Amino acid sequence: MALQLYSHPYAAYGQKASVALYELGLPFELRLVDANDEASMAAFREVSPFGKMPVLVDGERRLVESSIAIEYLDGLAGGGRLIPADPDAALEARLIDRIVDIYIGGPMNRIIPRKFRPAGNEDPYGDAQDEAVLASGWDWLEDRLSDGRTWGAGETFTLADCCAAPILTYARRLVPFGDRPLLKAWHRRLMARPSFVRALEDAAPFGDLMPAPPARDD
Repeated sequence: MALQLYSHPYAAYGQKASVALYELGLPFELRLVDANDEASMAAFREVSPFGKMPVLVDGERRLVESSIAIEYLDGLAGGGRLIPADPDAALEARLIDRIVDIYIGGPMNRIIPRKFRPAGNEDPYGDAQDEAVLASGWDWLEDRLSDGRTWGAGETFTLADCCAAPILTYARRLVPFGDRPLLKAWHRRLMARPSFVRALEDAAPFGDLMPAPPARDD
């Protein structure tokens, strides 16, 4: 049975997992999570204990949390690619992944739902707090990239880049990169990576679902 990925092509963490699948050349079936389709949601709730995307299914194994799913996928593909074989390099890849997930993806996923609140229910204080965390995340990444590395954790494309490609792409529409040339250059490389290009092509039929204008700071 083929691997199954329960997600939506536009979901950042789903794209993170699909980038890994494309990068490793592992065939998979996308099980579309459609909030407007009760049958789709019923199937999703059976595999997702927290109702969060993505969920990777391999036979009887169900893996929640995109980072864990990618570690598993890397092992299926022989290991040592998205999770480097060298312990120090693997630690750096996991570190960048965690920073991007928590300090970039976290604020992003709090700001976006607030944009859909009815008028009169805005939270400008919460938005300001989360935007400040995002800006600090950009600063941290700019400093980390100052050693001249090509990709997020070094000279090879890893878990760190699977994570960063979608999350940076969407979060910069909330808080632009600004004057951070290394961060911008890394993001340009991510945008050109064939595995991420494919993930974006999967999402294209659904239109632009991000409730913020495209960034204008390139």
